[in-house]
Amino acid sequence: MEDLNNRQMVLLTIFTSFIISIATGIITVAMLQVAPETVTQTVNKVVEHTIERIVTGSSTPSAPNTTVTNVTKEVTVYAKEDDLVVSAVEKNQPRIALIYAAGAASSSDPQALGFVVSRDGLIATEPKTLIANGPIADSYMVMLRDKSYRATPLPNQDTKQEVYFLKLNVPNASSTIDAVTYGRSDNPKVAQTVVVLGGTDGTGVFKATISKLRFVKSDATSSPEQLLTGMTTNPKIPDQNDGALVVNLDGQVVGMVVPDPTDITKYIIYPISRILDQVVSLPSKTSEHTQDRPLGG
Repeated sequence: MEDLNNRQMVLLTIFTSFIISIATGIITVAMLQVAPETVTQTVNKVVEHTIERIVTGSSTPSAPNTTVTNVTKEVTVYAKEDDLVVSAVEKNQPRIALIYAAGAASSSDPQALGFVVSRDGLIATEPKTLIANGPIADSYMVMLRDKSYRATPLPNQDTKQEVYFLKLNVPNASSTIDAVTYGRSDNPKVAQTVVVLGGTDGTGVFKATISKLRFVKSDATSSPEQLLTGMTTNPKIPDQNDGALVVNLDGQVVGMVVPDPTDITKYIIYPISRILDQVVSLPSKTSEHTQDRPLGG
């Protein structure tokens, strides 16, 4: 040892440390193989923490360098069904026609209910209520909100059909009447919610679900198309709703309440598609329809 210079002493120290490290590792592995599992887990954790400190250079991880920016979050707001019903009622109440006999007091109950089909003042109503007290009259008084109009039946109509039409006598030819709006040409769906605007005085509101659709084969022999002729609801439509307007939750017309042809003590919804088919075949075809979307047959 005394014969070694400084460089040799350093090399000898390093060599001795290396041998001791190898021996320590061998002994440690041998001891871990026979040691209980809890001891092994503890040693592994100590080793892991030691390596983590060497890598990070600190026992506490440093916070990442982040830049905060403005974030816009899109939130979908779902309208409640009650709000949709209220909106549909408010939109269509001015389009409900109260039909009285000519000269009758507007404070009494109307003879029939109807609704404005087109801006030129075409009114659709249920004919059985018009003829309940006698034949069709030459003219009627129609109330739309707080305005009254004289209305006359269009010629050559059959009161046995589900719908009958009156034409308002509008004083100013350039003025237009607020008419109902039509939606998609697709048929209504079973389980769809509808709102009936009727009652004895036209102010009643009744919410129901379409429970069944009635179809008949098209008259066109070459067409396999099925025509919608009526819709039943659950719950059933109450009495005193003949001629009541029926709309969906978008406020678009679905049809009109008429007596069930299979049971006149009950009521069904006569679809707007069939009503418009009758409008096309009227003697006067000048009616313009107010549409939200394209309307098919």
